[in-house]
Amino acid sequence: MFLITSVKAQRVLTLDECIQIALNNNLDIKRSRNNAIAAKANYDQSKMNFLPSLNAGASHNWNEGLQFDNTSGSLVNTTTLSGSGYLSSSLTLFNGFSNVLGMQRDKILYDASEETIKSNIQSVEASIVSSFLQVVTNEENLKIAEQTRELLNEQLEREEKREKAGVGNMEQVYNFRSQVAQQDLNIVNLKNSLESNKLLLIQLLLLDPLEDYEFEGISVDDTELESALGEYDGIFEKSMTFSPSVKAAKLSLDASEKNFKIARNSWMPSLSVSASYGTGWSSNVKLRDENNNLILPVQVLDVGTQFDRNRSKSAGLSLNIPLFNRFQNRNQIQQSKIQVLNSEIGLTQAKNNLTNLIQQAYLNLANAKSSYAAAKESMINLDMAFEFAKSRYENGTIDFVTYLQSLNGKNRGELQLVQAKYTILFRQLILDIYTGEMNNQN
Repeated sequence: MFLITSVKAQRVLTLDECIQIALNNNLDIKRSRNNAIAAKANYDQSKMNFLPSLNAGASHNWNEGLQFDNTSGSLVNTTTLSGSGYLSSSLTLFNGFSNVLGMQRDKILYDASEETIKSNIQSVEASIVSSFLQVVTNEENLKIAEQTRELLNEQLEREEKREKAGVGNMEQVYNFRSQVAQQDLNIVNLKNSLESNKLLLIQLLLLDPLEDYEFEGISVDDTELESALGEYDGIFEKSMTFSPSVKAAKLSLDASEKNFKIARNSWMPSLSVSASYGTGWSSNVKLRDENNNLILPVQVLDVGTQFDRNRSKSAGLSLNIPLFNRFQNRNQIQQSKIQVLNSEIGLTQAKNNLTNLIQQAYLNLANAKSSYAAAKESMINLDMAFEFAKSRYENGTIDFVTYLQSLNGKNRGELQLVQAKYTILFRQLILDIYTGEMNNQN
């Protein structure tokens, strides 16, 4: 009897693929796009507010009870049917420029919502880059740790053979066994850290953590790592000019100022024009001659004739002057002014956040470049020193402690080189995202 099991294919994702998946799945981006659709609808409606309104209506009524009868001059118990229809229209000629300012405000808010989408995209790209490079760095650290364990295992096997041959001692064997065990623990910790970082990245991508995902490393040559760093002022200016979050904050301030103008103009009078046309009928309307005398026997005037005779037309010009409305206008002006002040604070905060981010990323990139150059030079010497130490230890001219110090120095140098390398990549990608260069590259 054979047990058949299904094996899920492993999916390898690149950095670009991770970014695209995150952009497609991220809920904040989806929400901001929905908000942009709503803002566009509001802007379209504000343009339609300049058009006149047009309404039509009709009614049919039934009434039963005592009513005055013109024929007999007395109250009679009767049933009355009646109906009416109308068509009306109105147009605002002036309302303190509220329609004009409202349309301008809604256009600004729509533009701000579009910039908010771009700002969310920037944030998602930056978080994915950070998480992805953390995974890649952990993978590189794990490789270094496993290579170190291989070296220790080689030395352990050598000491075990020497001890069995009677030319070594158990102290050295136990020393290497303890170092291998310590390195195994280090590898376990690195693997756990790697799995945690992978899970974090998968969660950011909103993918199923039960699926098997691996992440492809980033290859880069020394020319890119050692390239000259651009001037800070130029990078900062480009970031500030490109920044969607700063643009969105500036547009929000502009919209708040439009709201403030609308509130101030609420003291102004409004002028509108209206017109209507209607007609109606009733079962109580009696047929009369040209002298308005009832025609006997009494006959009810037919509906069609009533609709024709009962037509009414009206037109009007209405002026409304606000004199006192329980201080609502004053409160609205105060609230709008506060909104302007808060929007100014929001713009300042957006600029400060971007400034801090660019300053930190630029400083870290500059430090990483200098660290990489020093670590690369140091690594050459550490490799040579370790090879000498290894040879001398195998020849018995140095002790175990000296050999271990050389190996640990080599490990630290490799880790520093890897960390500097990926710090350069990360900080450069962050700067590219916030200056718009990453979009140009794509």
